[in-house]
Amino acid sequence: MIHLPRRALLAASLAAPLPAAPAAGQRADPRARLAGLRLGANLERWYAIAKDNHPRRLGPGWWRDFRVVGFDHVRIFLPEVKQTSESPDVLEMFLQAVQDATGAGLPVLLGLADTFHHSSPWGERDWKALAARAAFFGRRTDPAMVVLAPLNEPAFPDTATWLPVRDRMLAELRRAAPRHVLMWGGREWCSYRSLLEASPPADPNTIAEVHDYVGGDAGAVEGRFGAVAAWRDRHRLPVLVTELGGAQGHETDRAAWAADLTRILPVLRRHRLPAALWSYSHGSWWRIQEGDRPTPRPEIRALLR
Repeated sequence: MIHLPRRALLAASLAAPLPAAPAAGQRADPRARLAGLRLGANLERWYAIAKDNHPRRLGPGWWRDFRVVGFDHVRIFLPEVKQTSESPDVLEMFLQAVQDATGAGLPVLLGLADTFHHSSPWGERDWKALAARAAFFGRRTDPAMVVLAPLNEPAFPDTATWLPVRDRMLAELRRAAPRHVLMWGGREWCSYRSLLEASPPADPNTIAEVHDYVGGDAGAVEGRFGAVAAWRDRHRLPVLVTELGGAQGHETDRAAWAADLTRILPVLRRHRLPAALWSYSHGSWWRIQEGDRPTPRPEIRALLR
């Protein structure tokens, strides 16, 4: 997630056509399982491994309860390397969270870095960190349960400028993780508009993502998610709505946020677009839970039924 002003143009959508069933003797396409997911949640940057700057582990029981309440997948992403340094300790803590989640039967969408701003391009340290993180998690995680993404969100002025960077990032991950599904989004903070502008990468084992903090009435919701579903079907590429919040202005208005989701989620389900809510957080914006427990607030839990 990013600061609110940067969401000004953001809209979202998640879609995924089910890949064809494999022939006898062929390995099942893990994207089919991802396309069939229903509703998950994000854990905001440090939530999975630390609180108040102190390391912690949520533990297997937390993840089992997270699944029991109704979530069927989770999205986590690592902070940028200047916040973590190159220390393997942080990577080990994130790996423990991933293993606890997958041990509870939850697919994990794992972003290996936070943002890439075209106006402030990555230096050598950032690219080396991406390669190191890809190698670390590529070797230690199950390709059937973990999707790797190079970024949380890109910020580029146009799609033509973004796509070569996207393809370089995906190639870096593919060298380290030959069997993992890889995930990418559009150049405008993963907005639905910027996905519609994009063409899929040459790599056949990818899925696309959309982030949505728009809200809107039934017509607006159908307009943007219907367009994403059409893009998905045209390209035969699964799409997931990997960050779903309420409209801007509803960040701390729980009733308004729940009303937004009540309008949006049925549209996503009709279009077969899995979604992950934003977020389990130590902050206040679109915060799913009270305290640190996996049980959502009542208005969110009602949406899981």
